[in-house]
Amino acid sequence: MKRNGLRALGLASCVVALFSVFAMAVDVADIAANELIAEISRAAGLNLVNDYVAKGVEELTELAGGNLTPGIELAIDRALFQLNGGLIPLISLSDDELLAMAADGDQDAADAYVFNHKGDFVKPAMLEEAIAAATVDTLQIAYGKMLGGFYGPGSPVGQKTEAELIDLAKNGEYLGLRVAAATALTTYWILGSDLTYVDVQNEILGVTLVYPELALAYQGYLAYLYSL
Repeated sequence: MKRNGLRALGLASCVVALFSVFAMAVDVADIAANELIAEISRAAGLNLVNDYVAKGVEELTELAGGNLTPGIELAIDRALFQLNGGLIPLISLSDDELLAMAADGDQDAADAYVFNHKGDFVKPAMLEEAIAAATVDTLQIAYGKMLGGFYGPGSPVGQKTEAELIDLAKNGEYLGLRVAAATALTTYWILGSDLTYVDVQNEILGVTLVYPELALAYQGYLAYLYSL
């Protein structure tokens, strides 16, 4: 199964069941298995990875061939990634190998390539230039995730306000810049947002078709809320 990672994603038409925070605990397995709104399903699926790791490679490989919701697909994908060694086997590959895999859609290979070159990017402007030059979406995303660390709260260089990040997630010229904003926004919200998971689900419903990277930021925060 090709590695997918976290990506900006579309909406499958459906009606989502919203839960009251005071009425019941979140059943992430049920949400991941039945929710067709991609970001909500994936937020739940990220909380199932350890459960799926316990199933082992053989069972997960069989499950991966089925008709899956986005959350279950992501849980299986990330569990297989862990079971197969995570980034460790990838970072030992050559740049040419990783770039070829990234061009073929392998997000983990792109992440490994950027990880191997992290020492080259000591200022946000360097990553911004790399994003502008990148012609492959997977590399744009990988650079963007690293750049999000510079844009986020507490960064000594490059920190942006929440309002600036929301605007950038919506209107950034490049995918990598929008992903960077989404990454930083998730951190901001984890550290200080009062939004409940019902609030966040509603926010996702309002932006997913128009601003997928902003929906991605909410997905990351919703995954955190589901974990509490």
